[in-house]
Amino acid sequence: MFYTSMYDSEFDVGYMVYTFMCGLYPNLKTVEIEVIPTDLTEDNVFGWTTINNDQNEIEIHNNLSEKDFITTLIHELIHVDQNVRGLEDDAEREAEAYKLEGILTEKFMTEC
Repeated sequence: MFYTSMYDSEFDVGYMVYTFMCGLYPNLKTVEIEVIPTDLTEDNVFGWTTINNDQNEIEIHNNLSEKDFITTLIHELIHVDQNVRGLEDDAEREAEAYKLEGILTEKFMTEC
């Protein structure tokens, strides 16, 4: 289940990214995911993922270009899949997410 409190146009892109990623990462369909737009300027990041009870929460910076939003959401959804798979090593998690984010962003932009 995918939830967000973003505006309609951002939700549409976010939901499109989620649907695209579910086709590649079926584990995403098995967990609750909430995308929370917030100002992450002081944290110097575009987004991050945390687990709150059984829900995966993705906080994403609220002032990104569309491409940065898509790339960041893809990166964070990879982390959600890693959570489901039980991958806990931070170095491995980031290496996998950074390796795939650009490739999957281009694939999404081409196909969707």
